Amino acid sequence: MSLISLLPSVRSLRRPIFLGILCLFISQTAFAGPRKPSSASAPISSSASPSSSKASATSPYDFKSLLTRAEECFKENNYREALIFYFEAQAQTTSPEVISKIHFRLGECLEAIRRFDFAEFHYKKALLGELSGDLAGRAALKLKHLPQLAQHEEALRLYKRAMASYKRRDIRGSLGDYLRSLQLEPALMGQDESGLIDDAIQYLTFLSESKDKEPDRLLKLATFLELRGETEKAIETLKQILIIYANSEEAGEAEEKLAFYTQKRTSYLEFKKPHDGLADLTPKETPVLLDTSLEFRDPGVQSKEMAEYAFTFKAANEQPGIPDHRFEIFSVVLGKGENQKESLFRADEGINERILTFEDGKVQYRVEFQTVDLTTAYVQDIYGDGVRAAPLFAEIQVKLTVTRK
Repeated sequence: MSLISLLPSVRSLRRPIFLGILCLFISQTAFAGPRKPSSASAPISSSASPSSSKASATSPYDFKSLLTRAEECFKENNYREALIFYFEAQAQTTSPEVISKIHFRLGECLEAIRRFDFAEFHYKKALLGELSGDLAGRAALKLKHLPQLAQHEEALRLYKRAMASYKRRDIRGSLGDYLRSLQLEPALMGQDESGLIDDAIQYLTFLSESKDKEPDRLLKLATFLELRGETEKAIETLKQILIIYANSEEAGEAEEKLAFYTQKRTSYLEFKKPHDGLADLTPKETPVLLDTSLEFRDPGVQSKEMAEYAFTFKAANEQPGIPDHRFEIFSVVLGKGENQKESLFRADEGINERILTFEDGKVQYRVEFQTVDLTTAYVQDIYGDGVRAAPLFAEIQVKLTVTRK
């Protein structure tokens, strides 16, 4: 029976009783709520019972299918799609060798889409795992060049963002990005024909800053003046920082910039070399080349010459008749070739310097006198004046440390 057939006729609606019945019927129909499905129409009723176990989601592809799809996408240069399948495949295996190979592939995909920073990470993960010889060599070679590519990409990003800000006449917002981009890649300045440098100088010249920000304004102004070739004005601006804001952080940078001005070692534009991608994976060389102790109780020589360092310690006598186990002179020779440093000590003068230091190129020597024992002995005077008392060395112990800077 349809809902229409249950309704009374229009003429009967004039009666109050029929109006009441109609209102009651509509209210019950509207607020009765949805009907519960029968057991036959509930396909997951069994899994919804409290006693059943939790349902688990499974991957739409098995491991082999994931790798197959990933390789297909990779060969078609669809690297973003390949990344999805490689990541899913890596989650389905526990083999260290396979995981390392997938890390290598992930690195290649990320390198192709110019995400060099993440590509470097996955190449490192591949090398830290069980990667075969050929792939390991390729990964190491890529790590040599990726940091440079990443720095170039970052420089371009900052440069483009600076140019975009400048086109919007947001000169203040473009200054930092522009200087940082030139710091990463100075060659970008040759591409700039926008007039940003001239506008930046004019903006910074008339900009009014608070006292704490004024040194930074002057430092940036000096940098842009230098970029425009007005070195004298740049130097005068740096001197203002040293005179007016001597206690600010920028004062130290300004002082360094003035000291190394001819070497282009500037606070903002000193070129930053790309970091070494293999540095994190290569065991760091110990700076200590030699750490040893030497002891002298009799005249003699102890010397050594290696590829990076050389030294000679010598205990000797100038005159005959010196008692056994005693010596008059102690000499120290550090370094190689023409850059040697020689120190001579006599028993009658003693050894006042407890520590000797010497730098020979990239090698630093440090000699510490740990023990210096002096005694007095009677020796025959070489001028024939009979026997005289003379101070002599009885024992000298030194500690030698040679380090690479």
